Amino acid sequence: MKQLYEDLWVSTPEFPPGEKDPELMMHGFLLQLNRGNVLISRVENPEDHHVIQDLGGIFRHYLTHWHEAGPGTQLLQQRFNSALYCHNRALGAVSSFAEADDTFNQAEVHCGSFHVVPTPGHTPGSTTYLYASPYGKTYLFVGDTICLSHDRWITVLVPESNEADLKRTLEFYRALRPDVVLMSTTRGHLSWQEVTVRDWLSLLDEAENAPLDLRQRPGE
Repeated sequence: MKQLYEDLWVSTPEFPPGEKDPELMMHGFLLQLNRGNVLISRVENPEDHHVIQDLGGIFRHYLTHWHEAGPGTQLLQQRFNSALYCHNRALGAVSSFAEADDTFNQAEVHCGSFHVVPTPGHTPGSTTYLYASPYGKTYLFVGDTICLSHDRWITVLVPESNEADLKRTLEFYRALRPDVVLMSTTRGHLSWQEVTVRDWLSLLDEAENAPLDLRQRPGE
């Protein structure tokens, strides 16, 4: 794992097996809260699990959507006795890998300052996490709702995506003022980006106008 800020680490890039695109990378993030460490998204690398141990373990693991669940999800849960959280519309798919300890279906504040906000569109259970760090920066964990493909901001449409929900989520994002955007999946690019307000609004425009449509078309 690599330290990004005083209270935030990013995992070693994971290149999912079976993917046709060798530049596709997945990441997870360890965030230090007053109550302890939480993990966000996907961390499958055993070496990263050792680093998490050295950093004091985790007491909660939050998924932004079910695509992040994998064999490491249960391993982390067992090793650190951590609670697994996901949106209730992600529960069925997540349960193939691990048993969730709790779910949510509306905006909530956990641990006094960690904002859990359902943001459907990419998947029905997609969720964004917002945290204003005491060290001065506001982190926005967007999962795969928006992501970087090299230097281009995009949205990704998969068979379970809902374009109308995604449009509403992007409109909601416009009201937020993050300093750092953190993505679960990128292509040929780091998984975090510092932004100004102008940057943020501009990249949302670009992402909305540049969907990567992975839905199967008739006859394919």
